[in-house]
Amino acid sequence: MKELDGGSQGQVIKLQRVELTKLPFEVSHLYSLRFIPAERVPDMFFATSRLGNRKNPTTQSEHNLKDVTDELVHPSRVLFTEEVILGICMVITGLLYAFAQMPDTVLSTASASKSYMKKSIAGFAPSSRFDSDTVGVPLIDAAQPMLNALRKANALETNRDFSSETQAAWQAVEEEGTELARRFIMIHSKALPLWIHSVEKQRIVRLEEKLTDTLGEARDMIHSIRMRSLPQEQQDALQIAPENRTDEQAELAVQAKNATSVSWETAAKTLSEPQRSQAENLCKVLHDAKENYRGISSCRDVLNYDYWMAVSTIASTPDGIKARESLQRAERAAEDGDFEAAQSAYEEGLTAMQASLMANPNLSNKPAVIEEISNQISNYRLVIEEQGKEFDTTFSLENVLRSKS
Repeated sequence: MKELDGGSQGQVIKLQRVELTKLPFEVSHLYSLRFIPAERVPDMFFATSRLGNRKNPTTQSEHNLKDVTDELVHPSRVLFTEEVILGICMVITGLLYAFAQMPDTVLSTASASKSYMKKSIAGFAPSSRFDSDTVGVPLIDAAQPMLNALRKANALETNRDFSSETQAAWQAVEEEGTELARRFIMIHSKALPLWIHSVEKQRIVRLEEKLTDTLGEARDMIHSIRMRSLPQEQQDALQIAPENRTDEQAELAVQAKNATSVSWETAAKTLSEPQRSQAENLCKVLHDAKENYRGISSCRDVLNYDYWMAVSTIASTPDGIKARESLQRAERAAEDGDFEAAQSAYEEGLTAMQASLMANPNLSNKPAVIEEISNQISNYRLVIEEQGKEFDTTFSLENVLRSKS
C-alpha cells in the first residue's frame, strides 16, 4: 500500500501499487492519476518541456516508469499536443488556400510548347492576353470595346464635333480594333485571332504552289480523262464563251465543270508511298488553312472591320479629321443644292485626304480606303457636272492615292 497526500484538507488516500506494465492501457491510465494541490494546478497548463513542469526538478534517479507515465498523461501534455495538432491544421489549411488561389493559366512545359505552336500557325504571332489553349470568346463579346469606341466617335461627328476630342475618339477606335485582332474568337469550333487573316491567305498560296509541283501532272491527267468522258452537249457548252451561252448552255457548263473537277486529295491517291502520305498531309493542312481563312473573313465582314480600321487610322491624324469634316460639309451643301460650296468643300477634303495618305502610305493599298475615296470622288464629279464644269484630274483617284507629292 502507498499513502498519497490528498491536498490541503489532509486526507489520506490509499492505493494499491500495481505493476503498470502488466495492465491494459485503459486501466494503467486510470491508476496513473495523481491528486495535486489546487494551488499547483495553474503550473501544469504552462509546462512545455518533454516531461512536464520543471519548477521543482527532481533527480534522474527518481524517474521510474510510473513517473514517466504520469507525465505523459499530465494535463499540460494533453493541452500542448492539442495546440500542436491545431497549428499543423492551420498550416495545411493555409497551403490549400494558397494553392486554390493560383492562376489557372500556369502551364507545364509541354502545354506551353503546344500553345506556342498553335499561336504560330503561319509564322510568329503578336502577343495576346488570351492563350490559344483557352476557349475562344464569341465575336460580339470580343468586339464590344471596339464597338463602344466607334459609337462614341460617330456620335461626336453626328453633332458636327471635329475637335481634338473626336480625333482622340478615333484613335481609341483604332487601338481597340488592333487589340480585337489579337483576341481569340470562337470560329468553327476553334479559337482563332483575326490578325492571321492575311497570313492564312499567304499560307494557302504557298501550299497550293507546293501541291501543284507535287500533284500537278496527276491532277491534269485525271481532268483530261474526265473531260473526254463528258456527254457531247456538255463538251460543246464548254467551248462557248460564258457571255454567249444560253441559260441551258450555262447550266450544262456548270455540270461539266463539277464533273471534271479534281481535288488535290484525289490526285494524291495516284502516288505511291511515302510520297502519297506526304501529299495527303499537305492536303489536310491546305483544307485547315482555307477553313480558317473563310471563318475569319466572315467575322471581319460582319464587323466591317477593315473599313472601320482604315477610317479610324486616317481620322486619328490632324489631316484625316480635317478631311472628314470637309467631306461631310460638302455632302450637306450638295443636298441643299449649293454646288459651288460643295465643290470647294470636296476639293478641300480630298486634298486633306491625300495628305493623310502620304503620312500613312500603307493605307493606299487598302481596298476599304480605295473604295471610300472612290465614292467621294464620284460625288465630287456629280457636283462638277451639275455646274457644267470639267472634272479636274488633280482629284482623280490615282492622284489622291499617290504616296509622293
